[in-house]
Amino acid sequence: MARYVEHTRTWEFDEDRSRWEQILEVLVARIDSGEWGPKFKISEVKLMEEFGVARPTIRKAMERLRTAGKVYTVPNLGSFVNADGEVRRSNEANEPSPE
Repeated sequence: MARYVEHTRTWEFDEDRSRWEQILEVLVARIDSGEWGPKFKISEVKLMEEFGVARPTIRKAMERLRTAGKVYTVPNLGSFVNADGEVRRSNEANEPSPE
C-alpha cells in the first residue's frame, strides 16, 4: 500500500503495483474507518493534488469504489460515500440520500 512520508509531505508508491490500486486501498481504509462518513463528498481534484497523480488514475480508483458500493456519483454534483450497507447505482441517484 502507498504510504505517506511526513517530512516530504508526499506519498510513496510501491513500484510493483498499480498506483490506482494503492490509492484505492487508502480510500477504502478512510471509508471503512469512518474518517469519511456517509455522504462525505470526495473531490477528485483534491485527491489528484494529495497523491500527485493524474485524473485518470483517480477515476480508476473511484470507479472501483462505485463498483464495490462504497460510493455513488450524482451527475453535476460529485461522488459521495454511501451510508453503511446502502448500495446505490450511480445512474439511479439523483441527489445524496436523505438521512
